[in-house]
Amino acid sequence: MRPPAIEKMGYYPTDEPVIEAIQSYIAPAANRARMFDPCAGEGLAASLLGKELNCETWGVELSPERAAKAEQVLDKVYQAPWQACFLTDESISCLFLNPPYEYDRFDDHPAENSGASKRLELEFLKTTTSKLARGGLLIYIIPQRILGMPEVARLVVGHYENIRIFRFLDGLFEKFQQVVVFATRRAVYKALLESETGAIMALANQPMEPLMPVPQPLYGLLPAPKRGANSRPVVFKRMDWEPEEVVEATLKAGVQTTTEWLDLIHPSRALAQLTQPVMPLKKGHVAMLMASGMMGTVRLTDEEGRPMLIKGRVIKVVEKTEEADSKDSKVVVETYKDRFVTTVAVLKQDGVQIIQDVKGLSDFMKAHGEKIAAHMLETYRPLYNLDPTAKETAILDTLGTGRKPLPGQDKAGLLPTQRHAAAAMARSIRKNKVGNMQGEMGLGKSTIGAAVIELLHAYPALIVCPPHLVPKWIREIEEVIPGARGIELRRIGRNSNEMVDTNDVKDFLNHYQEATRAAKDKGLSAPKWVAVVAHTSAKFGPGWQPAVVMRKTLHPLTNQLVDACACPACGKIITKEEDGFAVPVTDPKDLTDKRCFCTNPVPGWQLDAHKERKLDENGDPEWGTRLCGQALFAFTGARRHSIAEYIARHAKGAFKLLIADECHEFKGKSSDRGIAFHQLITACKATLTLTGTFFGGKSTSIFWLLHRLNSGVRRDFAFHEEKRWARLYGVLETQRRRRRDDDDDDGVFTGNRRYRNQAKEQPGVSPAIVGRLLDTTVFLSLKDLNLALPAYKEEVVALDMLADQGDQYRSMESSLKQLAIQSRRYLSTWLQWSLARPNSAFRDEAVMVDEVDGGEGEAVRKVTLMDLPAINPNGHKWLPKENWLANFCKAEKEQGRKVLVYVRQTGTRDIQDHVELPLQSEGLRVAILGGNIDPRKREEWIAKRANALDVLICNPRLVATGLDLIQFSTVIFFEIEFSLYTLWQSVRRVWRLGQTKPVKAVFSVYNSTMESAALRLMGCKMKAAQLVYGDEVGGAIVPEDEGDFLTQLARDVLDGAKLPDLQTMFADDLQVSHNPMGSLTMPSATIAPGEKVLTWSDWMAQKVVVVRRKSRKEVIPEGQMGLGL
Repeated sequence: MRPPAIEKMGYYPTDEPVIEAIQSYIAPAANRARMFDPCAGEGLAASLLGKELNCETWGVELSPERAAKAEQVLDKVYQAPWQACFLTDESISCLFLNPPYEYDRFDDHPAENSGASKRLELEFLKTTTSKLARGGLLIYIIPQRILGMPEVARLVVGHYENIRIFRFLDGLFEKFQQVVVFATRRAVYKALLESETGAIMALANQPMEPLMPVPQPLYGLLPAPKRGANSRPVVFKRMDWEPEEVVEATLKAGVQTTTEWLDLIHPSRALAQLTQPVMPLKKGHVAMLMASGMMGTVRLTDEEGRPMLIKGRVIKVVEKTEEADSKDSKVVVETYKDRFVTTVAVLKQDGVQIIQDVKGLSDFMKAHGEKIAAHMLETYRPLYNLDPTAKETAILDTLGTGRKPLPGQDKAGLLPTQRHAAAAMARSIRKNKVGNMQGEMGLGKSTIGAAVIELLHAYPALIVCPPHLVPKWIREIEEVIPGARGIELRRIGRNSNEMVDTNDVKDFLNHYQEATRAAKDKGLSAPKWVAVVAHTSAKFGPGWQPAVVMRKTLHPLTNQLVDACACPACGKIITKEEDGFAVPVTDPKDLTDKRCFCTNPVPGWQLDAHKERKLDENGDPEWGTRLCGQALFAFTGARRHSIAEYIARHAKGAFKLLIADECHEFKGKSSDRGIAFHQLITACKATLTLTGTFFGGKSTSIFWLLHRLNSGVRRDFAFHEEKRWARLYGVLETQRRRRRDDDDDDGVFTGNRRYRNQAKEQPGVSPAIVGRLLDTTVFLSLKDLNLALPAYKEEVVALDMLADQGDQYRSMESSLKQLAIQSRRYLSTWLQWSLARPNSAFRDEAVMVDEVDGGEGEAVRKVTLMDLPAINPNGHKWLPKENWLANFCKAEKEQGRKVLVYVRQTGTRDIQDHVELPLQSEGLRVAILGGNIDPRKREEWIAKRANALDVLICNPRLVATGLDLIQFSTVIFFEIEFSLYTLWQSVRRVWRLGQTKPVKAVFSVYNSTMESAALRLMGCKMKAAQLVYGDEVGGAIVPEDEGDFLTQLARDVLDGAKLPDLQTMFADDLQVSHNPMGSLTMPSATIAPGEKVLTWSDWMAQKVVVVRRKSRKEVIPEGQMGLGL
């Protein structure tokens, strides 16, 4: 570039007379258009044209001084080279292009032909043409000689039409010999003709007409495109910010006022400050508040009366571990995982004591818990301090008096704890419009819910519950509340064979109003009506049926051809999970539980969370695979309507109180149940929730539930800010891969060097989360009822496999493990077969795996990896666990105890029929509760058969909620259940109010197997889960769901992880733990002696500890999460 041009930085501004003449050729846009100038200069040309032609104006300018001036007159400007900016293709209505008139002196790439390829006039036209919408207007100002370049002529003729070219006006043309090219972009690229190209090139040396204003416009402007090419969003941004520019731009944009910035500077600002708990706090919650720093500094006296100060804090640190990539030995996988570190400092006259572990905090709370609790009572006076008013007492005295007294009761009625809980919930609802009760199974939560209705006189009330609990709730309402009536709301709409609509909600409200008027006319008290609806009816109408096609396919487990459901769009087989295996759906009725969509991967544009096309770093759509998404249902006959939606639209405020039973089932962000729950909350005047557990393991598992219920959460968090919630209260894990020879820890992260995955949330929660719960939530346990419940013990039965059974298992497990190490594709196969085979060794089976296409990497078909012949018991009639089960159950029968046997494999790999055989051979009366029994009829089904049974076999998931199984006093887990919630619930079906016999839970495992490792890991989860409920002290780590549990089990087994010593974990004083699952090591008096029966402590003492292989670990402080010391 010539020295004068260098000084001008290629800046050749357009003269105002030329701008005025150009304007006359263009009609103003009827709808606002968009003009773009990639060489904007001071913005004069684009600004004047934009104002007159009704255009928003965007630009780019290299010079900082000129860019600053352009920012004053244009709508959006970036100070940068045009090559450093990104603009979506086909996103502008008008391209105003007056480029620098020179070669690109910064182009380091050799030209393929001549120096012409480096002319900036050509380069700017090439790179900006694609940004102009088809039919959009080009205004191209260049020196006349540039028209003689073949590349420019070919580009103009091929991409543009309606071409008109004029030279500048006399007196202006002589300076740079400039011309103006008007053209509109073609809809389709045109094949070039030499005559057309030659005509353009000939103009480079011919006299031309000057640019004179015209009386009538010759060109129009398109409206500003709302979407770019291929429906991509319109994006205009800069790509190469310097650090100083980033700081300046962020300050200018006001980033220091954003939520993310304030959270970074003040990590604890969004932590809720507890103001008034509903009820007096448990020791566990006191410990959590103290450890999280939310109590401030506590002043107490020690054992000798000397003063001491206590202060806690919780800090989130990031632990970094490194390990080799299983697929590429030259790649290192760095894992960054959050961990909450809780410390409590105790300042005494003789020094400072720092408490950092569960045992230390437990011991400290045992020594000083009463004093701290007294301090808490003074600091946080509860809303209900066990002090019912006379009016509350009078109402509570009338409830439940028609029932039989419970064991330990002198007369029928509510238990003291139930009375207190009901009064506390009623006060919370009056104050906050919401109350939450988390109580153990068997506590009588439905009784408490009915009492709250009566205390608030909230009629009519609405109860939403699982379908099988509808009859129980109706019975509970009518038994607890004198004169109350429970009515089920089933549907809104009609069946295909009906002539008129049925609207249960409208009928209920109309009849209630009529009954109210009639009672008032007769001088009677108002009716007490309660509507009960199953959440399946509340969420959507069932007037639809599956819409699938049937195809032949090979069943992966039986290796037989079956008719299976397939997607009508992509044609792929629909699968479901049974016992951890993906098996084809053979019965369309299996798709009727909910509205299903095809989740098979298909080729296509990848989509983001908003169903928009996902763009790469260049703004182009990404081609790959996406979920098919085809609806597998079709509406038939007269569609039924959602009860929740109807109430929200047409009966808002008609129901005084909403009771949501098992509310953890409504925790989804956008699930049908979650949406229906939200609609009902907004339609009812107040809400009471009941559940056995809020948590599903991760902090976000309760975020949307609390967001719908808690005004404080809605104040501090938007509905979509679950990631911010997880950063504050949860545990995040991020993985990053790098090559071993890349030692630059702070370098540029590129796709070739290093990349970091998006952070994923892992199980775990900060102790500070209790601040979000205690102001509206009550935590209750069976121990709180102060009833003489029968003894409860847990034992482990560890059995040795037969020699050939063990040899087959070890060979299979070793082979599958190596396969899983080589490819994560086979991780599930290894886990599920290792867990299932020891208990199904009585039959022939074959391990099937996917045959993978080497080029595509996709599964082609199922092939047999290994055959597993049935194990011959070698003279024994049954396998060891089956033989033990028969003898044990026979001994239980002799003592008059009925046994409940839980089996996990009940689907395609059903083993229940075989488990039944050894029991029957001992003369035991056995029944199997199958999944085909209607959930509403399971309780009745069991009641009819219980007296004539010795043993009931079922999957624990079938009885996990709402059933009373107090006829049984022994629970045997023949197979280990991997959902901690299901395990708890299924045990509580037996050990609950009304049980009169000692209860024993027995876990049976084979030694040195995967299920043995699973039971040890489950013990760790049992301990951790108690912490958040206030039954233990020292933190709040919550249980995982089954998928997370199996993932961690695989990780621990592969890594040789050392699981914590369960003997220590479960050795806390029984009086501290209100949760029976926390007393696994208490000495157990064996009710019926059996073969190889051990206590949990004895069993754990025999375990061999495997040392975890070492990995590099660093602790990286991230920021303080509570008040500091």
